[in-house]
Amino acid sequence: MHALHFHFEFKVAKSTKTLLVVRCKVSECKWWLRATRVEDTCFFVIKVYRDEQLSSSCFEFHEARQATGWVVGECIKSKYEGVSCIYRPNDIVKDFERVHGFSITYGKAWGARESALHSLHGTVTHIESNSINRFKYCFMAIGPSLRGFRTCVRPEICVDETHLKGKYLGTLFVATCLDGNNQVYPLAFGVGDSENDDAWTWFFEKLNGAIGSMDSLVFISDRNASIEKSIRRVFPEVIHGVCMYHLGQNLKSKKFSDSVIPVFYKAAKSYNKVEFQHIMNQIRRFDAGNVFKYLSEGGFEKWSRAYFPGQRYNIMTTNIAECLNGILRDARTLPITKLMDHLQSLLQ
Repeated sequence: MHALHFHFEFKVAKSTKTLLVVRCKVSECKWWLRATRVEDTCFFVIKVYRDEQLSSSCFEFHEARQATGWVVGECIKSKYEGVSCIYRPNDIVKDFERVHGFSITYGKAWGARESALHSLHGTVTHIESNSINRFKYCFMAIGPSLRGFRTCVRPEICVDETHLKGKYLGTLFVATCLDGNNQVYPLAFGVGDSENDDAWTWFFEKLNGAIGSMDSLVFISDRNASIEKSIRRVFPEVIHGVCMYHLGQNLKSKKFSDSVIPVFYKAAKSYNKVEFQHIMNQIRRFDAGNVFKYLSEGGFEKWSRAYFPGQRYNIMTTNIAECLNGILRDARTLPITKLMDHLQSLLQ
């Protein structure tokens, strides 16, 4: 977009999994930048940027080579967010020349239109194999589910995993939400080898690509360390909360008194900090502060509605994801290809 705005072209001098170097297409020009990958993330950060004054010869290119169908599609996809919007390739050609001062062909405009529509409405699927070309991961998000999530559904996603029971085992990853009627709204599914950092990171990277950037996005999960670590890597700006029910079950497993569990749930669902602190003081007096210490170490902002830094609405647990896992109890015995067919049929 920078190159299009200033009417010059750049070339990729070096591109690897950890390094990207680009230079102005004119060899004598000193404009260039160098970006490196941030460790354990999918993001690159610009380390060196030489913004030298571009010479007149840098502006002699009129083909807008950087204006690929995907780039133009990203510029215009907001035009297609309405279900009845009509925005033809000829309109794209005219608007692009008016806004950016570049002419693009009708074919490129058509490709941009298709790219934008696919980005907004298309079903997203990914399959990854290992070094010997055997299945490793897969991801699927149905187009209408993605479109509905971006336009109608509160930006809060519950993620969970459940074990597959077929011959080759594995883990099913689920991302789901609540619709306006507080009914389960499936968003995306994935399959991996187990609940590890790599599998969860891969799933969240594909989910990020499917839903794009969203303001005020919230994730809710159990206290799985791989989930928390992967969300930090892929969605660094997102707020992550934990399931109230799972934390209550942890209190039971640590042999705290059963009588304190209902009081903890009441504190978690409190809407204001004064009421929350009043209930937590009761918990502190009730169990000599041991429960209070355990809950405070977990971070009030993670599980309490009163201290949660984002909009948690009424989603205090991951029950909607657990519900979806229950619906798929029998389907989890199927081979992976049949499982994906079943999910598609179930949603459609």
